[in-house]
Amino acid sequence: MKALILASGSAANTTYLEIGGSKILIDCGLSYRQIVYRLKEKGKDLDGLAGVFITHEHADHVAGLRVLAKNHQMKIYLSKGTYEALDKRYLGDVSDDLFVIVKENEVHDFGDYKVMPFNTFHDAAAPFGYRFIEEEKSLVYITDTGYFPIKHYDLLRNADCYIIESNHEVEMLLESSRPWQLKRRILDDQGHLSNEDSANLLLNLAGDRTRHIVLAHLSRECNLEELAIGTYKRVFFEQGVDITCYNLLAARQNESSEEIII
Repeated sequence: MKALILASGSAANTTYLEIGGSKILIDCGLSYRQIVYRLKEKGKDLDGLAGVFITHEHADHVAGLRVLAKNHQMKIYLSKGTYEALDKRYLGDVSDDLFVIVKENEVHDFGDYKVMPFNTFHDAAAPFGYRFIEEEKSLVYITDTGYFPIKHYDLLRNADCYIIESNHEVEMLLESSRPWQLKRRILDDQGHLSNEDSANLLLNLAGDRTRHIVLAHLSRECNLEELAIGTYKRVFFEQGVDITCYNLLAARQNESSEEIII
């Protein structure tokens, strides 16, 4: 399994996976032109794209879907609630036949790999995160969630790679010029994970298989890479966990990540 985070943040989110001999995307908030360009920079392309797994209906996750579907007849996997909430501006004449409804906590078998959607907690219709599984390897993708309940930790434990939201530094958010209503939305249980909350969640999920931690969906106005990574280092150190055991990096909005080989 290989992963490239092509874009991650408030403006656009798209991640590319090679898994089980297939090429898939997680979300399609980036323009088709930028997806192709950023993949080409890494020596990759979308030829034979098998599918796109959508987390939720917000524009920064689906804005590029119409043009992508025009160029590639791939399947689009998403929750029933997300499908019903999709803004038709992002669909155009995309055929209904391309959409596949998947259910939470059910393992969907694609032959050479499996995918398990799980509920996240965000102000969207029915948002999902995903666990991608290839033989003994797995990658967990979880962004756009205000929290994650302890009773469901076992669904996410001990993945080889986590792409996990680390959206904001609380003090920066509170001191920002954003309207108070927006600040409350972000801080809410249906909002976004702070650096601190993200680090504490990951501490409870990581296991002996875990090697890669990618901090995702960083706010351009209310976070900094060094703050997000620094918070992880501090939280792990305070709990006696050696963070140097992990490949820890922050995904960016305007450039793709290094290739992660899992």
